[in-house]
Amino acid sequence: MPLKSRTKSAKTPKVKKTKPKKTKEAKVKKKHLKKPKTDKKLAKGKAEELLDSQGDKDLAGSDSFLDLDLPEIEDSGIKALKQIQKRQKQLTSKYSKEILNGTVVTTTHYDPNLEKHVIELNDVTKSYLTGDVETQVLKGIDIKLNKSDFIVILGPSGSGKTTFLNTISGLDKATKGDVFVLGYNLSLLKDSHLTKFRRKHVGFIFQQYNLLTNLTAKENAEVGENLSTKKHPEMEIEDIFATIGMKDQMNKYPHQMSGGQQQRVSIARALAKNPDILFADEPTGALDEEMGRKVLQILVDVNKLYRTTVIVVTHNPNIAKIGNTIIHIKNGLIDKLERNAHPANPEDIEWS
Repeated sequence: MPLKSRTKSAKTPKVKKTKPKKTKEAKVKKKHLKKPKTDKKLAKGKAEELLDSQGDKDLAGSDSFLDLDLPEIEDSGIKALKQIQKRQKQLTSKYSKEILNGTVVTTTHYDPNLEKHVIELNDVTKSYLTGDVETQVLKGIDIKLNKSDFIVILGPSGSGKTTFLNTISGLDKATKGDVFVLGYNLSLLKDSHLTKFRRKHVGFIFQQYNLLTNLTAKENAEVGENLSTKKHPEMEIEDIFATIGMKDQMNKYPHQMSGGQQQRVSIARALAKNPDILFADEPTGALDEEMGRKVLQILVDVNKLYRTTVIVVTHNPNIAKIGNTIIHIKNGLIDKLERNAHPANPEDIEWS
């Protein structure tokens, strides 16, 4: 039998492990926001669902505010853009859940007014990166929009108005800056949290109706109602169909309806969610003049009756006359912001 060696193997010297230096993180300043008056009997977890006596339906129960002091990015051009995108991902991962739970977080030292404004943007840019080519669509937008307004976004093709709409509605995210909608900074929400935000707070009306063909008009509207987390006593399905003038067509299928009727059903579906904000992207684009005016009148009525903030995107300057706030977008910037004290009736505007 081979002899076993009794010699001990040399001990490996112990090496002191040094902890890697931590990279500098954004400094955080915390403070309390001034709360609007609320019903103190409501449980804390119900704060997001609060409707005060004036019909406000926002996050306003939040009392937490984080001001992130971000270090300057020294690079420029594509390198700087890539660093900004990387930092946004890190901040999103860290703060998205807090934002969804009610904390107001700013990256631009901006303090939003949750009681007055439904949307506030500060130093917002949006760029698309293709290889090493940057295409900047939004070039530094600052704007404040009031609750319960009828807002029209106006601009020529390629001006950035659709990108602006997508950014404030949670369909897309800004590259840099703060996008406060109902107090939530959408720039720092994860995709899954953006989906929750849209489901709870936002209704959409598109140029294409996107109705489910195997469901009746009423059933299509009920799809929206089933997504609602907060019911409005005056927003029953029957009430909504009465508002859009289609109570007798509730049991019709999409193929049995005209284009104008289908568009009105898509409005009913959006309203059935009881959204805080109703976005309409070229809602009359596929309609003739008569139906187009009817659809606009419905949106005006919804704004007045339910105090829902309505935001319409159009390239038609005549349609802008029905809004009390008109945003002119040109070359990725706010060219002009108008306040209209006497909005026109949809029946009175010129169409062509």
